Amino acid sequence: MNKTVQIILGVFIVLLILMLASSFEMIAMTKLSFLPSGLASQLTILVLSVISIYFFNKKGIIKFNIGKVGMRQIITPILLIIFLFIISELIFLKILGNINEEHFASSMPMLQIIFIVVILASISEELLFRGFLQNMLEPLKSFGIRFQKIKISLPVIISGLLFGLMHFGLITTGASFGFALKLVLFAMIMGMIAGYYQEKHNNFSFAVIVHMTANITGLLYSTLIN
Repeated sequence: MNKTVQIILGVFIVLLILMLASSFEMIAMTKLSFLPSGLASQLTILVLSVISIYFFNKKGIIKFNIGKVGMRQIITPILLIIFLFIISELIFLKILGNINEEHFASSMPMLQIIFIVVILASISEELLFRGFLQNMLEPLKSFGIRFQKIKISLPVIISGLLFGLMHFGLITTGASFGFALKLVLFAMIMGMIAGYYQEKHNNFSFAVIVHMTANITGLLYSTLIN
C-alpha cells in the first residue's frame, strides 16, 4: 500500500470509528436506556478496532505486537504518569480553581466505573489510537521531536493529539469546558507517553498499562476530593 494512502486511511478509519461509536451510544441511550453510559461507545470502539487491526495486520500493512512486561520496565512510565497527573491537577487548580466535574461517569456506581472507564476504555481506546492508528502512521516514524536522548516520533505525537482531542466530547455529557480542557491536555500527554513506550519496546501492553494507570489515578483522586 502507498504510504500516503496508508496514513490518510488510518486517520479516516479512526474518525469513522469514533463517529460510529458516538452514534451507537446515542441509539443505546434512547432505545436501551438500561445500559450504563459509555458502554455502547466503548464496545463499538473495541470491536471495530480489533477488526481493523486484524485485517491490516494480516495484510502485512501494520505490525501489531503484544507481550509480557517486566516490572522493572513498567515502573518508570507508571511513576511518570502519576507525577504528571499530580502536577497537572495542581496547575489547573491554581489557574481555574475548583471546576465542575459532572460528566457521564459522575453518577455511576463504582463497579461500573472500574469496568467501563478503567478496564474497557483503557483497552478499547488504546487499541484504536496506539494499536491501530500509531501503527498505520509508521511511515512517519523517521520524523519527530528529540529531547536529548529521547525521540518522540510523529506517529506518537499525532496519535496522542487526536486521542486528547477526542475527550472534548465530554462536554456533551455535562462536563464543564474547564474540566474537559484539563482532561484533553492531560490525555494528549498520557497518549504520547503510552505511544512512546509502545514504540520503544514494540509492545502494545505498555500502552494499556500506562492508560490504566492514568485512569486509576484519576479515579482515586476524584474519590478523595469528593
